[in-house]
Amino acid sequence: MKYLIFILTFTAIAVHGQNYVPKTIDFEAIEFAAPMEIPLILAGNFGEMRGNHFHTGLDIKTKGVIGQKVIAIEDGYISRVRVSPWGYGNALYIDHPNGTTSLYAHLSKFPAAIDSLVYAQQAFTESYIVDEIVLQDSFFVKKGQLIAYSGNSGSSYAPHLHFEVRETATEHALNPLLFKTFQTKIKDSTPPKVSGIKLYAITEKGYMIPGKSKYYTCRLVGKKWVINENKPIDINGLVTENSMLGIGFHTTDKLDAAGNVCGVHHTVLSHNGAKKHEQQIDYVNFDHNRFLNSHQDYYEFKQNKKNIHKNFTTVINPLTIYPQNDGKIKWEDCAGTYEFEVFDAHGNGHVVSFTLSNAEKTPSSNPFDKEGAYYFPDEVNTYITDDFQVLIEPGCFYEPLQKVVRIDSISKYLSKIYQFSEYTIPVQSKYDVRIKVPETYRGLPGYKFGVGLISDRGYLSFLGGNYVGGWVEGRARNFGRFVLVIDTIAPKITPLDFKEGKVITKFNTLELEIHDNMAGIMEYKAYLNDKWVLMEYNRKKKRYIIPLDAHSRPTLVKGKNKVRITSKDWKGNEVEKSYTLIY
Repeated sequence: MKYLIFILTFTAIAVHGQNYVPKTIDFEAIEFAAPMEIPLILAGNFGEMRGNHFHTGLDIKTKGVIGQKVIAIEDGYISRVRVSPWGYGNALYIDHPNGTTSLYAHLSKFPAAIDSLVYAQQAFTESYIVDEIVLQDSFFVKKGQLIAYSGNSGSSYAPHLHFEVRETATEHALNPLLFKTFQTKIKDSTPPKVSGIKLYAITEKGYMIPGKSKYYTCRLVGKKWVINENKPIDINGLVTENSMLGIGFHTTDKLDAAGNVCGVHHTVLSHNGAKKHEQQIDYVNFDHNRFLNSHQDYYEFKQNKKNIHKNFTTVINPLTIYPQNDGKIKWEDCAGTYEFEVFDAHGNGHVVSFTLSNAEKTPSSNPFDKEGAYYFPDEVNTYITDDFQVLIEPGCFYEPLQKVVRIDSISKYLSKIYQFSEYTIPVQSKYDVRIKVPETYRGLPGYKFGVGLISDRGYLSFLGGNYVGGWVEGRARNFGRFVLVIDTIAPKITPLDFKEGKVITKFNTLELEIHDNMAGIMEYKAYLNDKWVLMEYNRKKKRYIIPLDAHSRPTLVKGKNKVRITSKDWKGNEVEKSYTLIY
């Protein structure tokens, strides 16, 4: 039996909880302007739980339209401009003398002076996407100056302004609502809501012990919050060998003038009058932001839409948001009264009390103790067979992982289907997956092979991969069903509103689709009369658009014009199409 040899050259990663370190910024002294002239009503706030991350800014409503004026909150210079069909979309960064950076995202357009800089960079790289422009100190702006117009670009699902304030030196995102300006301009008199609590049997390794957790609804009776009809909660059904008690709270907030569900700022858990756990989200380190999946009850969030903050940490959690972290409570000490206090950034708060009874029954066995049954997140984990191999570095996933591998020999792909764990289990960082190329396909071009991942809904995503010694190695950020695939087919270009010989005199845009069957589009370009012109990808319409505007119209001539479009996928398959259009 021959195995591929793994070379273990791991990068050190901090996965354990760290001490809370407050920022030294004087939030009271810094006086910013508002980023918009319209009333600041929030659709989302700082620290709100989102998919795989804490929200790192404020989502400001723009009355349901694009084109609202966006202004600089302070003097400074434009340090970065980004343009992308994904993420922040069109975004602008301004560095300020007070040590902060402001970010304005999902913009529709820039004023002419900034737009000319962006287009110059796009023309230089012949690419719509501007990943980063560092302008240093060459473009100064004044407090209150118009810098952009609000929009719905990037990964945005409705018109709004995503606004952030960062500490320039660290790039940590700061909670804007801690600054006096935004405390004043954004009204909030509504305290957070506690919808329920969840009790867990937990170990140092994890909290996902099957069948060893229970949720209790919290309801408001008069002016008092009630859990379990105010009766002591019996925890005997949770008691498990080599474990302790952990508590999570389903809590959210709303601000005045909007019904959107937002996140909380500060929580405190006390037991018999002694503080056990405290959480405070004043800032977010982007390097750690995905560890939200370890902070929250991930499955309650994904399956039941419950925002449960665990008031304890397990091994894979380096977040610095816990001023006190003693939330693991021994069974013999857990009886008594508990108080949970929750506050928003404006200081509005609620207190919820409940009582737990003594744990007396004989504990049940702990499946985490079963030899060889689990992969653990702080260890090196491997799965090695003759034709499928997995290497996972420490800190890649969050909770003990059952060793589930299934192989389906009946497959429409180039290999068997290899299922490693479950698609729904969250993964922090990428890990190695290797599939051996069957002898039948060894004559095909190796650089065209890749690893495919089948989602829980049956969709195939292409992970790419390198061909080495008869194996294809890919990098995955999901568990699930893996297969060997190959991509030798070029993308397909389909015009939507033009064709050969079309008269385009009154057109403002040319629109088309570019579709790839496997690896995905890596590059796309358009040329008018052999001169590069901008072609942008509109992800919401799923189409590519060539604006006929002040940049591109000078390339047109009366009569016949040639438009040439090229595209390349991630496996190097290329296509080119040309059309003659009449202007």
